[in-house]
Amino acid sequence: PSDVPTLWEQGLWDQEDMWGANHSFAALKAAGHERNNWLVMGPWFHSQINREGWNLGPFRWRGDTALQFREEMVLPFFNQHLKGGPPANLARATIYNPAENRWQGFDTWPIASAGKPIYLTADFGLSFEKPAAPVTRGKAAAPLGDSYVSDPAKPVPYLPRPVRFADTDAWRTWLVRDQRFVDGRPDVLSYRSEVLTAPVKIQGAPIADIVAATTGTDMDVVVKLIDVYPPTYPSQPELGGYELPVGTDIFRGRYRESFETPSAIPAGKPQHYRFVLPNQNYVFLPGHRIMVQIQSTLFPLYDRNPQTFVENPLFAKPSDYKAQTVTVLRSGDQASAIWLPVVP
Repeated sequence: PSDVPTLWEQGLWDQEDMWGANHSFAALKAAGHERNNWLVMGPWFHSQINREGWNLGPFRWRGDTALQFREEMVLPFFNQHLKGGPPANLARATIYNPAENRWQGFDTWPIASAGKPIYLTADFGLSFEKPAAPVTRGKAAAPLGDSYVSDPAKPVPYLPRPVRFADTDAWRTWLVRDQRFVDGRPDVLSYRSEVLTAPVKIQGAPIADIVAATTGTDMDVVVKLIDVYPPTYPSQPELGGYELPVGTDIFRGRYRESFETPSAIPAGKPQHYRFVLPNQNYVFLPGHRIMVQIQSTLFPLYDRNPQTFVENPLFAKPSDYKAQTVTVLRSGDQASAIWLPVVP
């Protein structure tokens, strides 16, 4: 319980650490130490605050956001707390809004809990209306879902091939890479909303709540929450149809019940995979669509799951790696959704 004034900084698309700063801030807040802790989250890759912050990949910001952070937030903060200068007057949390291209100050963070689900529906749609259970006569019907074959020998790459870790620019910006490069692969499920007629604003951390079955005994679940730009975008034509990941994360199925005691997945039986996506202060604007992509590999950034349960995947044998069929369910009590921290 430190009483040292602390300014926590986080990139909204930090490719190396999207966890540390905002969760440290949250833990101190929960422990009653919010008064001497402040949080700033900007539209940056890892350590971009030490460089220029005019853009992230093709996305251009209103001014040099990294310079704004250093001059308008860090310097006043140091002047106040190290030199006894005037109050820095920082908001408790200052979070960039990439869609509206502006900084926003908040009295606390997050603003909303993830309380509004957007459901996967038939024909690869998304809806805020929960899909009903299938109508049956007599015996219960099989749950409705969409299937794909996840093959460890043909994993989904996290960047367009060839992937070279020496390509620094590609590494720094992979989290904002246009996801059309995997949209259409048979082992990637892509669900789209209708074109939005009103803005959908989120301020907090979405939660992936996926119900899925596999023919194997272990699996990974990758979920991407995506903003799909309109087909034509006159102010910046290269963004026409762009699929911008707003939040991406991966969850290993063996830990669905406990991180301390991993367990095999019962083959063929639906299981819940519930995990938090990265914090965002974002607006899905009218004319855009919301997309959710689901897959089971993100290679070579994350190691391949053998998809058969072994004591330690790091020591899996070649024979343990097997292609398996994954079915994502989307109806009734087995509906899959992303719970969004929606605000008015």
